[in-house]
Amino acid sequence: MVAKSSLAEQFVTPPAPMLDGRWQVVRFTRTQALELMRQGFLHEDASTELLSGIIVLKDRSARDQDPKMIGKDHRTCVERLSDLRTRINTERRHVESQQPLVCSDIHQPEPDFMIVRGRIGDYDDLATAADAYCVVEVADSSYERDAGEKLAGYARAGVAQYVIVNLRNRTAEVYANPDPAEGTYPAPLIVTASDALALRVGDAESFSFPLADVLP
Repeated sequence: MVAKSSLAEQFVTPPAPMLDGRWQVVRFTRTQALELMRQGFLHEDASTELLSGIIVLKDRSARDQDPKMIGKDHRTCVERLSDLRTRINTERRHVESQQPLVCSDIHQPEPDFMIVRGRIGDYDDLATAADAYCVVEVADSSYERDAGEKLAGYARAGVAQYVIVNLRNRTAEVYANPDPAEGTYPAPLIVTASDALALRVGDAESFSFPLADVLP
């Protein structure tokens, strides 16, 4: 039996055959993952998230750095995005940072930044994809995951606008008009550091700011 305190140490890079689909993986639902937390096998912290039924460690590191460490540029960008809350929050919407978003029974990512309907405290449970006007992921080492499994998950859930702030090339990729059946978005709008980034803050309303304001 795995000791409760050492469960996080069991997260390792899957063998290549597993990545090729030759292994079977035990998948969890949100309810099962919550039960693991209640029993103390998983800590209710910011280190893991549920993606397509698999409990994974978050990747907030810089490329070629320790994946368990939060990269300085990632931290700076998320903090600067979070500082926008005073300009965004109203009676009709509010900002959440690195909080769970229910996309399905097996998919509950924790995006770096999102704008959801209503006021802080309006939700007895977690916000769902239908509540989200906009979801933002800050990507460095995590870019392939954010542009792959996470993008597909947000599209399948019908998230209206998904933005990847790409720290590698200092741009933002803005995805809209998802196809839930296919789990895809059309080609993104690319916003450069010298441009303004427009985030959805309502059904027909946006909030714009210079992308450079949140880049490290």
